[in-house]
Amino acid sequence: MKTILIWKRLSDTYKILISMLLFIMLIQLGTLVYIWKVESKLLLEKERKNLNYQLEINAKLLVNAMQSLEKELSFLATLEVMDDLLVKDIDKRIAILLKKKAKDLSRNILLLATDANGVVASSSKGYHRDDFLEFKVPVYASFNKNKRVGSLLLLYPFKNLTQLKSSNPHQFLWLRSFVQKHSFVPTKEKNIIVSRELEGVFKGDELFLSYKKEYALKSIAEIEHILLFAFLLSLLLLFFVVWILSKKQIEILEHTQEILALKRTFLSTMSHELRTPLGSILNLTQHLMISPHIGDDEVEMLGRIENSSEHLLGMINNLLQLSKLESNSMRINLELIDVVLVLEEMIEMVEPLIDEKNLVLQRVITTDSLMVVTDINLFKQVVINLLSNAIKFTHKGKIKISLTEELSEIFTLKVLDTGIGIEKEKQRSLFCEFYQAHSKEIKHSTGLGLALSQKVAKLIDGEIKIMSEGAGRGTEATFIFKSL
Repeated sequence: MKTILIWKRLSDTYKILISMLLFIMLIQLGTLVYIWKVESKLLLEKERKNLNYQLEINAKLLVNAMQSLEKELSFLATLEVMDDLLVKDIDKRIAILLKKKAKDLSRNILLLATDANGVVASSSKGYHRDDFLEFKVPVYASFNKNKRVGSLLLLYPFKNLTQLKSSNPHQFLWLRSFVQKHSFVPTKEKNIIVSRELEGVFKGDELFLSYKKEYALKSIAEIEHILLFAFLLSLLLLFFVVWILSKKQIEILEHTQEILALKRTFLSTMSHELRTPLGSILNLTQHLMISPHIGDDEVEMLGRIENSSEHLLGMINNLLQLSKLESNSMRINLELIDVVLVLEEMIEMVEPLIDEKNLVLQRVITTDSLMVVTDINLFKQVVINLLSNAIKFTHKGKIKISLTEELSEIFTLKVLDTGIGIEKEKQRSLFCEFYQAHSKEIKHSTGLGLALSQKVAKLIDGEIKIMSEGAGRGTEATFIFKSL
C-alpha cells in the first residue's frame, strides 16, 4: 500500500524513468525467453543439417578410401612379378615388395600373397585374420591371362574402423557394426546425432556422426550470458533508482503529511473561530428583519446579508467536515433506520424548492419500509446533497427518485433529473475538491459538495456515481449503500 502511495506521488519524470527501465528489462527478458524457446531449436536444426552434410562427406571419404585400397590391390596383382608365385625361390622378393607397399599404405595394413597351398609371402607376421577386413583379388600368369596362379589379399585392421575421426574435435564419428567396441556412445539428450547407410564394402552398415549440443549452442549461450548480465545489471539499477527515489519521496511524503496536519489544524481552528461571529451575524440579521422599525428596503438588504452569511457558514461547515474526514476524526454513530422514512423526510425538506421552480417530482419506491444499520446524519447528508444538486441544476422538466435493491443486501438510490447535464470530459473530475463543472452557470458554489458527499458515502461503506450523456441531457446520480 505504501509503495502504491509513493508511486502516485512520484513526478512524471521519475515515472517515465522507472517505466523505461522496466520496459528495457521486459525486452531483455523476452529476448532471453525467445532465445531459449525458439532460437535454440532453430540453431539445433541448422546444426543437424550441417551434420548431415558433413556425414555425407565423411561417408564418401570412407568408401572412397576402401575403394582406393581395392584399386591399389588390383594394380599390385597385375604386376608381372606376381606370377612368380609358382616359383618358390623368388617368394622372398615378393615379400619385400609387399612389405614396402604395406609401409606406403600405412594404417597397419597387411598385404598377403597366396596360392593353392596357402600363404606364399606377407608384409608382416604374427597376426589374426579375424581382426582384419579382407580385400582379395586374383593373380593371373603373365604368359596366360586365363590361368589363375594365386591371390593377393589386403587386410585392413578393424581397429582403424573403431577410431574414425572427424575434422571437428567436438564431433564423434562411428560405424554401427563397431559401436560395441567403444567405451562411450553419445546420447541424444546431450548430442545431435545423424546417420546414413553406406554402399560398397560397407553395404548394410550405417555411419553415425554426433555433435555435442553445448558446442552447437555455444554462440547462443554467450548471447544468453550477455543478456542475463544486462538484465541483472538493469535490475540492480532499477532497485538503486527506486531506493533513491523512495528515500526522497518518503522524506517529501513525511514533510507533506506534516504540512497537511498543519493545514487541517488551521482549517479546524479557523472554522471554529469563524462560526461563532458568523452565527451572531445571522442571529442579529434575522432579529433586525422582524423588527417593526425596519423598512422594506432595509429588509431586502438584510436578506442579502443573511444569504451571504448562510453561504459563508455552509462553506465553513464544509471545510470543517473536510478537515475531520482527512484526519480520520469523523465519528460514525450506527443505528437502525428506515430508509424510506428518511427519504420521505428529505423530500419534504426540498419540496418547496421543487415547487418554486415548477418541477415535476416522480417517486419510484417499491417498498413501504427498508431497515438498514448506518449513521443517519451522514446518510441524510449524502441524500440531501444529491437532491439539492438535482434541483439546483434543473430549470424545467422533472426529478425522478427511485429506491431499489440491486443485489442481496445492496441498495441503490437514484436521483435522475432533466437538467443542464455535464460534459463527458468534466465527469472524471466531479469528485475533486473545489472542482466546479458549472462555474459559469451557477454562482456561489464552493465545489466541495460532491467531494464531501463521496467521502461521507465511503465512510458508511457506500459509493456515489454520476453519469450524464452530455450538456443539456440531464444527470443521473446513484448512491449505492448497504447495512453496516
